[in-house]
Amino acid sequence: MADLPRTADCVIIGGGVHGASLAFHLARKKAGRVVLIEKKFIASGPTGRSTALVRRFYAMDFFTRTASAAAEMFRHWKDVVGGDGDPGFQQVGMLALAGPENAPHLRHNAMQAQKVGARVKLISPAEVKALVPAANVDDVALASYEAESGYADPSSTANALANRARELGATLVQYRSVDAIRTAGQKVIGVRSEGVDLDAPVVVNCAGLWADRLLRPLGVEISIKPERHQMCFFRRPAGFGVHPAVADSVQMTYMRPEHGDLTIHGKLVYDEIVDPDSYNEGADPDQIVKNAELIAHRFPVMEHGLAMGGYSGLYDATLDHHPVRPLEGLRHHAVPLDALRRERPGAERALGGAAASQAPPLTGLSCRASCAGDRAI
Repeated sequence: MADLPRTADCVIIGGGVHGASLAFHLARKKAGRVVLIEKKFIASGPTGRSTALVRRFYAMDFFTRTASAAAEMFRHWKDVVGGDGDPGFQQVGMLALAGPENAPHLRHNAMQAQKVGARVKLISPAEVKALVPAANVDDVALASYEAESGYADPSSTANALANRARELGATLVQYRSVDAIRTAGQKVIGVRSEGVDLDAPVVVNCAGLWADRLLRPLGVEISIKPERHQMCFFRRPAGFGVHPAVADSVQMTYMRPEHGDLTIHGKLVYDEIVDPDSYNEGADPDQIVKNAELIAHRFPVMEHGLAMGGYSGLYDATLDHHPVRPLEGLRHHAVPLDALRRERPGAERALGGAAASQAPPLTGLSCRASCAGDRAI
């Protein structure tokens, strides 16, 4: 395990997929001495509990461009990233379903995404049924389909990026916390880690749920709430094989296949705020039942499936579920770089307008971002 150096050209706080991705890209660009500091181990936070959807389009052009670029990165990982790491990308396709109310928004957003190069097409309910015969499409008015999308393994992705960054010269310091971002006047000069100063002209705060704690002493107030989101596992019955990932704005749910004969299923919206250092990491029994009802509505064959428990992860939710942008004030001041790690809900109605998430995106932003209006709130 690497010791903490005393100087660097860039310090990255946080070893989730954002921090790991940034470390890799900076090391690849030969951006000097890059140091990543993680208080536990790589992907030990929300990244490791992400559903890690990899998709290509959202309601905002910026997210569509970055998501499409990231999807290509997954498809050509060995050529782009190199090394021995494997993100575990599975190209199962991605469906977004909309009912009559949201179908016009989905149509508009998909057509706009096509204009900026996203490989997504609009399909009818009948075409959804042909693609996934087990699907109930009685309440679906329109869908979009991304044949080259799918999902990745979040921990494998973050570790592959971090390890490749180390191979390219970055220093990874794990099991060490950052106490403070150090400043002199209006300039960032480094960090303090467990009482030891590390000098650096650039600091990037990728601490996610804990990012605001490092900014508050600098006079920067950012609302980041830890939202507990529950995911449930269901075993598919014999004869129901691998299916595309699904963002379902009709039921406000999303799901994807998992290894073997499992499917992960969750609701888009939860409002339970918890302590990120101490929360229930399992799934509540009533939520397992609710998710069972929802998945059986979309795939009636799942009435013959089996509930296999679940888990909870956390979203670092800002007020509008959008990424936090740089603020005026401190020079070299980097606010939380957490816009892309897992499927998360936006604050918009019905599968969202331009939702946040999760960076340049390595995984999908928000399930809600494609099927609602193009208005950001």
